[in-house]
Amino acid sequence: MKLELATLMFLGFAAPTFAATGAVTLYSNPTCGCCQMYGEYLKSKGYEVKLVPDENYDKVALDAGMPAQGIGCHVAVIDGYTMSGFIPVKFIEKLTTEKPDVTGITLPGMRMDAPELPEDALATLDVYTYGPTGVALFPLE
Repeated sequence: MKLELATLMFLGFAAPTFAATGAVTLYSNPTCGCCQMYGEYLKSKGYEVKLVPDENYDKVALDAGMPAQGIGCHVAVIDGYTMSGFIPVKFIEKLTTEKPDVTGITLPGMRMDAPELPEDALATLDVYTYGPTGVALFPLE
């Protein structure tokens, strides 16, 4: 692995960035294929993903206090935060690095294209935090 990473860095490729733990548990609707696509996206960015097909996946989000309108077809848990939607890694990295006093983040609306948006377009996404103090936008900057 060290040789591969050194080779990639030598060739100008960036090493993958990891969240604080790098481990994501992804609870998903067993009949939904897009949840697996999101899991694959996270894996491609260096995260270790445990996919848990569960018809009651939304209970994880509701138990964490996520507003019902923020729950998509999957719910992910990373570093104690709960997330829903096709949230780009940049937002996950911000969440796990800054560690705000929130329960989690959500990107409502099934924006399946969100993870592949160019970086300058990420600011157009309405990602929200939620927690005991309410709901608020979670801008990248």
